[in-house]
Amino acid sequence: MLKAIIFDVDGVLVDSMRFQADAWVKTFKEVGINITREDIYELEGANNRRLIKSIFEKAGKKLEPWHLEQLPEKKRKALEFDQIKPFEGILDCLKELRRHFKLAMVSGSHVDTINKVVKKYFSNCFDVVVTGSDLERGKPDPDPFLKALEDLNLTKNECIVVENAPLGITAAKRAGLYCVAVASMLEPEKVKHADFVLEDHAALLDYLKSLIPK
Repeated sequence: MLKAIIFDVDGVLVDSMRFQADAWVKTFKEVGINITREDIYELEGANNRRLIKSIFEKAGKKLEPWHLEQLPEKKRKALEFDQIKPFEGILDCLKELRRHFKLAMVSGSHVDTINKVVKKYFSNCFDVVVTGSDLERGKPDPDPFLKALEDLNLTKNECIVVENAPLGITAAKRAGLYCVAVASMLEPEKVKHADFVLEDHAALLDYLKSLIPK
């Protein structure tokens, strides 16, 4: 029996991916690495450490300890936070879902950014919040979703995950969870390893509403 829904944040709850990506593009440019939004979209869901390591490795650049310490802060300062908004219809949908299910938020983003998002848009919406700062190993490792399950005090068969990123889908599957993907930023082909793929947020809202007991 379904008792909880676990949501990724960027690209699922909030329309933020292009702003997150642009902030990373600007930050990496300061250290001589040129990347595109697509490079970040494919790594979306990873925590800062994993994302930075992946970009440096791909660029063939030597990673210094200060990069891991300072680049996340530079990126947070470059992020146009005021541009980030929830997807249309998502807040009303969450309010309805809350009447029937526990809700969890699992993100690779830094705790400061997630706290700002929660405070601004989602106060009193989520029973559990897991951020990229909470665990050493983030997506695509299963740890963030396993922590959410532990905090919800539920089993794998009682929860589903809503994701939009390849690494997040992989993490959910490794945790043994049923994963629904919305192709909000990448082509459906890139997220086909999910159990069920929805083409856009209109389809996602219809799907979520179909879960509500009649």
